[in-house]
Amino acid sequence: MTSKPVKSAEEAAAPSAKLVLAQKSLDSLILPAESLAALSPDRFRILESVGGEAKYPAQVARELKMQVQTVYYHFRILSQAGLLRPEGNAKERAENALRGKEKRFRAASDALSLVVNASWRPLHQPLGRPPSFLSPFLSGGRLEAKLVLGSPDAHGKFRGRGSEYCAAELGAWLGGFAAFDYPLFLLDTEVREADRKRNLFLLGGPRVNTLVEEVNASLPVRFEEKTFGVESRLSGRKYGENVGFLEIADSPLARGRKIFVIAGSNHIATRVAVLALVKESRRVEEGNLFDRSVIAKVVQGFDEDGDGIVDAVEFLE
Repeated sequence: MTSKPVKSAEEAAAPSAKLVLAQKSLDSLILPAESLAALSPDRFRILESVGGEAKYPAQVARELKMQVQTVYYHFRILSQAGLLRPEGNAKERAENALRGKEKRFRAASDALSLVVNASWRPLHQPLGRPPSFLSPFLSGGRLEAKLVLGSPDAHGKFRGRGSEYCAAELGAWLGGFAAFDYPLFLLDTEVREADRKRNLFLLGGPRVNTLVEEVNASLPVRFEEKTFGVESRLSGRKYGENVGFLEIADSPLARGRKIFVIAGSNHIATRVAVLALVKESRRVEEGNLFDRSVIAKVVQGFDEDGDGIVDAVEFLE
């Protein structure tokens, strides 16, 4: 169980926190040690009773089969400790008091915490709603796909060596939306027949990734066979060096599956395509400039701050 404060002790007498357990969370109050004196078995039963909805003391007394005056006493102690709160804002409570209307109370939080070691740790927060184009690859909060990278050893008919280290950035981005089964990635030389029947993310060009070479001819945006330049069937355009692309297509390896190809003329251009996905996913979601129904983007990168690392993306189509 981990917790993350959202208010400091200076901001509130009982600062709130978020308790997280097994992908679920509860709002919690962090209790100072002196507040423990306000708790007893009967008072904890009262907190449980009003935890889900605001209730009158008399209502709680009936439910718990306790004396009404005893319950009023416990309510007063719990309210003074900040563990019960009256329903409504100050104006509504004042108006109800003038009418002689009894107050309803609710628990101040879903849970109570006592911090004995305030070594707070970062809590992972989801990135939010995943882009719609990821829906074929996600199911029930899990990534239903494998990442396939070119082996770093000389292999294939081009004796290429993969160096798509940008897979780390892609994996971190995908991890913001979904859990995954280990292993997340495979080298193209490790892919077996069962793996080919999955949804796949394919990284790198055909010279370093043999699966990209195999599917290249069927792609809307692909590599020319002789020059390895990028050409688009959607726009009819051909692009020079240092151009990357990312696209989703039906998998020619398995019926009913999808492939997400992220590739470039070299490992730098492939990283630009990953950068476009991570930083500009909403623009990727818009589809290709010449056919909005197709998720396919051609991109070029620039080093805007001059530190030697590409950090800006231009969409070419």
